[in-house]
Amino acid sequence: MGNVQITVEIPEDAYLTLSSSGYSKGRISTEAKGLLAVHLFQNGLLSLGKAAELSGYGLGVFIDFLNELQVPVIDYEEEELEKEFKAVVELR
Repeated sequence: MGNVQITVEIPEDAYLTLSSSGYSKGRISTEAKGLLAVHLFQNGLLSLGKAAELSGYGLGVFIDFLNELQVPVIDYEEEELEKEFKAVVELR
């Protein structure tokens, strides 16, 4: 499948502030895609792989990015985690 281009407008003052801090349009775009991917992954709307693809990062880099933001890659609820541990014990 191909890509869909989406344009995001930001206020000129915000852009000038970011630009004076070393942010290019490309960097703003890259970081915005990364943060959108994190948000959608965190809310269960995208899988880890699809979120990494959206971000434009490789899977390992995206996992590192999640770690930097303190977003868990695996987030089991207590009940699910107990089931997993029980299944592992039964395999032994």
